[in-house]
Amino acid sequence: MDSNAKPKFERSQTRHGPSHLRITVKYSTPFREDTQVSEEAYEMDQESTTVARVLDLVASRHSSMSKFIDVNSEEAQRHHLVVAVNSRLARLSDTVHDGDSLSLLLPVMGGCRE
Repeated sequence: MDSNAKPKFERSQTRHGPSHLRITVKYSTPFREDTQVSEEAYEMDQESTTVARVLDLVASRHSSMSKFIDVNSEEAQRHHLVVAVNSRLARLSDTVHDGDSLSLLLPVMGGCRE
């Protein structure tokens, strides 16, 4: 082996150790006002998780967010906030992987009657 060659590491050999998940959660207005942050990192000792589990963690970290989070029903959840994973709308059951970014957005409702 060439002594100048850099070693290649498998995913499970990263500095985080085996099965480590680090994601970023971004808060839009008005959620920024409730959390006092625009974004923050969440780390877990597992390879992946679900959107619902991340929302549970957000509610645990920020009790003020509990009023917006309902992971028991997809329909009920979308009335309070919409989640995007890497800029794509996500369902509660969607999988979140290491390096993903979740955005918590205010749902857009309305329209007009004529």
